[in-house]
Amino acid sequence: MATLTERGASTMETMSNHQLVRVEKTLTTALVAWSVASISLGMPLALIGRKMGSTSVSEFGRQNALWGAVDAAIAGVGLMTRRKRGVLSDVQAEREIRKLRNLLVINALADVGYIAGGIAIAARSRRGMSSLRMGAGDGAAIGIQGTFLLVLDVSQAMRLRKIPTKAH
Repeated sequence: MATLTERGASTMETMSNHQLVRVEKTLTTALVAWSVASISLGMPLALIGRKMGSTSVSEFGRQNALWGAVDAAIAGVGLMTRRKRGVLSDVQAEREIRKLRNLLVINALADVGYIAGGIAIAARSRRGMSSLRMGAGDGAAIGIQGTFLLVLDVSQAMRLRKIPTKAH
């Protein structure tokens, strides 16, 4: 039978792992929910837009459905990676926390680019100039998707920042 000290040490060793897994689960759950919503709303909008002859509605729906599919794939890879990895030691978990936090910060910078790109595409389209064969609906969808991802990435990077690691 383990002593109280051994049980306490075991709990301390897995605390960083537990916190890391909680953030990873939040990311996965949010991405899956967002992807389901994006696909579930995007596909019908794309079809309705086509039927109505509304290019913008069709573009908006199509673009959201595509982003939803990519988000689902990313969530799936994250889930498989976490399951394959198993429980980490405290040192390993701290390393993974730093890596994930850095990845989320880099993603947040890309998200700002998506938002800016979406705005630029929508604005150019409204002025009659096409960008990469995309229209105002594409730009609006890209901006919305980028905004969601920015909020998710920043909130979870901040949450990871609150997890003490020996490097801090």
